Amino acid sequence: MSGFFLVGSPIPTVFAETQSQLARTTFETTLNNGLKVIIREDHRAPIVMTQIWYAVGSSDESGNLLGISHVLEHMMFKGTQKVPDDEFTRLSRIYGGRINAATYTNYTNYYQLYPKKYFPLALELEADRMRNLVLRQQDFEPEIKVVMEERRQRTDDNPRNLAYERFKWIAYPTSHYRQPVIGFMKNLHNIKLDDLKKWYQTWYTPNNATLVIVGDINAEQALKQVQKYFGAIAKKTTPDRNDVLEFDRLGYRHMELALPVQVPNLYMAWNVRSLATAKNPQDAYALTIIQSLLDGGISSRLQDRLVRDKKILTAINVSYEPYNRGDSLFTISALPSENVSLEQAQSAIEKEMDLFKTELVNQAELERVKNNFVSNLVYSQDDIAGQANMIGNLEVNGLSFRLIDELPQHYDKVTPQDLQRIANIYFVRDNLSTLYLSPESKDKP
Repeated sequence: MSGFFLVGSPIPTVFAETQSQLARTTFETTLNNGLKVIIREDHRAPIVMTQIWYAVGSSDESGNLLGISHVLEHMMFKGTQKVPDDEFTRLSRIYGGRINAATYTNYTNYYQLYPKKYFPLALELEADRMRNLVLRQQDFEPEIKVVMEERRQRTDDNPRNLAYERFKWIAYPTSHYRQPVIGFMKNLHNIKLDDLKKWYQTWYTPNNATLVIVGDINAEQALKQVQKYFGAIAKKTTPDRNDVLEFDRLGYRHMELALPVQVPNLYMAWNVRSLATAKNPQDAYALTIIQSLLDGGISSRLQDRLVRDKKILTAINVSYEPYNRGDSLFTISALPSENVSLEQAQSAIEKEMDLFKTELVNQAELERVKNNFVSNLVYSQDDIAGQANMIGNLEVNGLSFRLIDELPQHYDKVTPQDLQRIANIYFVRDNLSTLYLSPESKDKP
């Protein structure tokens, strides 16, 4: 086992009163088999959150196997020789637990929330299915149909989601982030049980996982339990992961679709760096602040100017994910007002984006957004699930959980000049992709 590090969590002065009750203590170690373990004590309630994060997701897939990570996530609840069939789910109900899982582009994670006295059960169950999962045709056949139905409901029968799925293929011309987490229907028909077995044997190994435990536990005692259940699982060599970087300034890309939507939809996406890929981390912090300036509440710029004042739009959403392991997108989706064309809506948004290039953001506006942003960050860590999610997300994307307590200081250092510099680097036409989604013609047969 590698060194066992104790990390005290400094609390920003402005939020000391809010956070004083936490007194959080975090331990980190790596077992000899490569399993990274992060344990955070939080004694406010007699419960424990246990999460395991595997560094494999849809961006690691290729060929005809798109969606296989998500299919395997479903099959992970189908049992082992020791805990057969649906016994995993039944045990969680008996002992007052909550269980779930999720697959994303960069990872697959599983969580179990139990009363503290049943915390070892979570470790026993998770370790068992890390190495002893039984994959059977009789379970696979009905479950792949469940995934297909999920695909139909969430994407194929949802025009906006279907449009955005297609849009990502021009927004990410080379990055594997363009691949849908659930895969295409033809991929789901193509996946076989042997493919799942190989995927499981390749990626589900302790040296490709991070175990996160947060709750009312003693860290040293918890580590002994982790060693008991996970320590004997052998490590494996995992393949290199797919590339999730994107080229700079690929040129303006545009797509138009007609689908059964009620009103026109506009999608805009600029290729940008994430915290993991930016040469200067300040770029990612500045992009996050710009996202909040544009769409951080009722007084944000786009809501105030384009929705309420000029009434060019009826709705708008701005998103940016700074914690990806690869390059990210800065995305805006909008609904134009009646009698406003998609071209006019795009032009109005681009004018607002261009203001960041030519005018320094007012310091008072910047401070308001910073305070709101950091307040939301602090409150998102107020429960053990929020803490575990942030720890796991940072770690699986190649960042450190220690960043959680440093984020307020990093965002506080963002200046108006940083915002102007970033806008001139990223918010240019050659980095932009757009999608015009229009209602289908009523004359269409």
